[in-house]
Amino acid sequence: MSENLNGLQIQLLLYFLEAEPKKRTVTDAARYLNKPKSSLTHILDSLDGLALMERVEGRKSVLTAAGKRTAQELLHQRKILEQYMQYQDIPPAQIKENALRALSAGFSDEFMARLAEQEGRMRLKEIFAGHRDFHGGDICNYLKDGSYYFPFIIYREQIKNHNNLSMANRGFENPCELIVKDHEGLIYLAVKTVSAESMSSGKKMEGRVNKMQYLYEGTFRDGGIDGRYVYFPVTALDFIAMGKGRDTLLHGSVCLKMQCSVGDMHMPESTAIFTMFIH
Repeated sequence: MSENLNGLQIQLLLYFLEAEPKKRTVTDAARYLNKPKSSLTHILDSLDGLALMERVEGRKSVLTAAGKRTAQELLHQRKILEQYMQYQDIPPAQIKENALRALSAGFSDEFMARLAEQEGRMRLKEIFAGHRDFHGGDICNYLKDGSYYFPFIIYREQIKNHNNLSMANRGFENPCELIVKDHEGLIYLAVKTVSAESMSSGKKMEGRVNKMQYLYEGTFRDGGIDGRYVYFPVTALDFIAMGKGRDTLLHGSVCLKMQCSVGDMHMPESTAIFTMFIH
């Protein structure tokens, strides 16, 4: 419904949602929005036709149940847009007008969800900028329930053949998924089938990671398995913040041990460094 509304309809719905009850009148709305009363009367009629507003005794206009839901959805989207623009250093005087234009554009729910995720990333960067020692649990304290996706790299513990990238990178889909619920989070890695030639026979071998351990408080603990996913608590990640301002990068790492389903030929059970980035 909200994607089919124009700017003035959106403004009026938000006004009737946020204004004091005694000021939810056409006259007060016209004064607040600096619009002719006749124009707002026409808009009210259109919202009445959409079953978002209705007239009650004394021809007073009120939001319907559907109108209240739509207005609350618009208010939520406006807050996301305004926060996102704030982190983009858009002048405060322009934020409100730009947010209204964006709402009028009628972005899809999927787009708004991605924008909310990006806004959440930027908020984290602002909160933790300059911090040198924190863990994934601290980050979850500032995230709403839901899924967040972050790129990662898995490094070898020791450089081999002038290369410090672990072959475990090939064993998982990128990005990883952080699922947050009640300020607690789990990192999920989707397992892929990988292939390599046997060092002894030269034959092609295929396998999948079927066991993973993560280092926590000096001890390796078993990660979980859920179908094609392996997972571990985000509290295992130790973070530092690097850079400044919008260029801040949150860098979280943990030691992992993995075992491949075909043995330890091309994914040895040795320590690798999982590193996730919030940028």
